[in-house]
Amino acid sequence: MQPLNELEFLATFLPGDARRLTRTGVQIHSLQYWSDELVPWVGQHLNVHVHYDPRDITHVFVRTPGGLLVKALVTTPDIQPISLAEWQVRRFHERSLSRSPELVALADASQKRADALVEQAKASRRIRRRKATEAAGDRYRSEPTPSAKPEPATVNLRDVEQQLRDYRPQAYDIEEFENERYR
Repeated sequence: MQPLNELEFLATFLPGDARRLTRTGVQIHSLQYWSDELVPWVGQHLNVHVHYDPRDITHVFVRTPGGLLVKALVTTPDIQPISLAEWQVRRFHERSLSRSPELVALADASQKRADALVEQAKASRRIRRRKATEAAGDRYRSEPTPSAKPEPATVNLRDVEQQLRDYRPQAYDIEEFENERYR
């Protein structure tokens, strides 16, 4: 039996996995792949079978819901033609570097410097606003004004009843509006 084409023949010997087809393509091994031939199925939340070549991570073969086998190229930036094993070692190495105590300490120090700069900018802005307020003739209060706590209301029910009895609603004049449209 003769295979339909070389791509189909190659894909039968490659490992594969089921993946979700998203609006950005398919993702496998933390890499994103795309082909324009996948456009008719984007947005339908379909699972597709993805065959990958462990010797080269720059492309995969996607079996579309229509049965067609499509070559999709990697869209993740800065990916060179390396093997899957090399890619996994590289990712493991990069993750281990990010967990290094020295690098974490450097990142923390950088974050503290950034926070200090933000606080300095806020203080500077407050000072400029105070000066602008004083220049406009308004008085700046350095001490916060004491908030007046409302005292518990003492209500005399007899006074309230008397006010309700004395209340007379005000009658308003009604204007006449003539419009042929509303007749």
